[in-house]
Amino acid sequence: MAVKKISIKVSYKLLGIYLIVTAIPIILVGAYLNYSIRDIVLNNTLSEVETSVDKMEMRLNTIFNRVTNTSDLLYINNDLKTFLTTDYDSLLELYNAYNRYPVFDEFLKYYDEIEDIHFFMNRDRITNSYFIHADSTVKEKQWYNEAVSKNGKISWVFLQNHWTELHYLALTRAIYSTSNELLGVLVIYVAPDMLKTVVEGEPYNTFITLDKELIVYHKNPQHIGKHPDFFQQSNENGNNYLVDRQYEGEEVKVNVQEIIPEKSLDNTFQISTIIPVEEIMQKPNAIFTRGFFIVTGALTVSVILIGIFIRSFYRRIQQLRNTMFQVAKGNFQIEQSIKGSDEISQVYHDLKTTSKSVQKIIDEVYIHKIKEEKWKRKQKEMDFKMLASQINPHFLYNTLETIRMKALMNKDPEVAKIIKMLSKMMRSALERTDRPVPIEEELQLVEYYLEIQQVRFGDKLSYDICMEESVMAYKIFPLLIQPIVENAIIHGLENREGKGFVQITLSSENQYLIIQVTDNGVGIDKNKLTQIKERMNDENYQSDGNRIGLHNVQQRIKLYYGDSFGLEIESIYGLGTTMTLKLPKRNH
Repeated sequence: MAVKKISIKVSYKLLGIYLIVTAIPIILVGAYLNYSIRDIVLNNTLSEVETSVDKMEMRLNTIFNRVTNTSDLLYINNDLKTFLTTDYDSLLELYNAYNRYPVFDEFLKYYDEIEDIHFFMNRDRITNSYFIHADSTVKEKQWYNEAVSKNGKISWVFLQNHWTELHYLALTRAIYSTSNELLGVLVIYVAPDMLKTVVEGEPYNTFITLDKELIVYHKNPQHIGKHPDFFQQSNENGNNYLVDRQYEGEEVKVNVQEIIPEKSLDNTFQISTIIPVEEIMQKPNAIFTRGFFIVTGALTVSVILIGIFIRSFYRRIQQLRNTMFQVAKGNFQIEQSIKGSDEISQVYHDLKTTSKSVQKIIDEVYIHKIKEEKWKRKQKEMDFKMLASQINPHFLYNTLETIRMKALMNKDPEVAKIIKMLSKMMRSALERTDRPVPIEEELQLVEYYLEIQQVRFGDKLSYDICMEESVMAYKIFPLLIQPIVENAIIHGLENREGKGFVQITLSSENQYLIIQVTDNGVGIDKNKLTQIKERMNDENYQSDGNRIGLHNVQQRIKLYYGDSFGLEIESIYGLGTTMTLKLPKRNH
């Protein structure tokens, strides 16, 4: 038998299904979760930064407003203008005038936002800590010229303190007299400590820039006064925006909040927060790494386990396949079994059951064939016994007819009747075949035999045949009833004193045809009855008589109809015997 070559093994298919259904989705879900976690962490960080920036903006505006309001008060202060426009005759009067003007001290005392106040006077006067003469060097400064050019408008600059030489964020504003004469430039320095409070406590690197050009406050003093490089690449507009930049060699996101101080026309401030993406992603990356190793380990273990399962599954499938191949070749002897209690073991069990059933059918067919051959042999033996003297049946019939006619000529009708019955009986028996005959024909043969026996026994023998009308439609195997009737007369009635009686009853019971032959003869004792039953059911028993005995009848029934049918004997010693034939109902 040719076996079709397998293109893809079941084990490979199962592994592929596992990878498609389990491994690949887990990897995709893991990648999606990693991306989602990173995105959530980044968004949460940006949200926190925006909240912090809003608070910093409020604090920074408070500082700017304080400084701006101070400049407004000084800008409209008439005492200051009077002091600046008055000509003093002596230095003493000038010093006394300085001392009579304590406004700057008061502002410095009450406003922490102000680090220092300077007024660069246009007139050439002796200076003190607050009032400074704007000489040619000062007037050449860009911040001074810018303040003068704005005609009293506010400017924010980053400049050096005249006395300390330290750089500060400062507000500059030109002040004019009532006659519109330039009196000088007011400079209010913002306290760095107050700027520090704006960004203090922020988790990320945050600094303040002026006009995107100079860093006016940074946690690291080395960065103050320097230009932030990433603004050179920025073209974004708006109050708040997020940009991706390189900062100190690292990829970062920069959150920029634009602030326009009150009454400022040209200047803007920026609160810039450096968000180190890689740093904030360390925790999600660590979680992802741990999850990756856990998932990889789980997948590895699961692949090993599924591999073990597939290997076991494939072995069992292969065993089932090999067994089916053996069954297909005709080997139905399946001794081993497949371990387990799943569908494969059930299929194997069903295959084993089917193989046994097929083997049983084959055996039954084989046994039936043997029995059929044995039955034919028995039938031939019986025919041989019956036809041992049949050299020329027609010669025998003619001879018997001659004897009958001679008896009639001698006026002996009884002998003629016997010869006539014997001739009919022999003709009927000799013309029998190995095919079933109607019950009516079988009973006619029995009646011929009984009429002959009545001539022999006279009034000592009587008989009765009783049957249901429905049984006449059935056929039975020939020469089954006559041998039983013959056995009843010879063994039951010959040795009986008094009248003998034989009753033949035919009836139907479910799927069976029941034929009973009952006599009131001498009966059979228990021991002999047991021997008869044993011999009757012994296939190897050989009868030494010339008649068709009970053993022959029983074996013919078993061979032709099967073991479910046969002859049964019941007898009571001294009372009689009943022999029952149980045959199938057949009309063919």
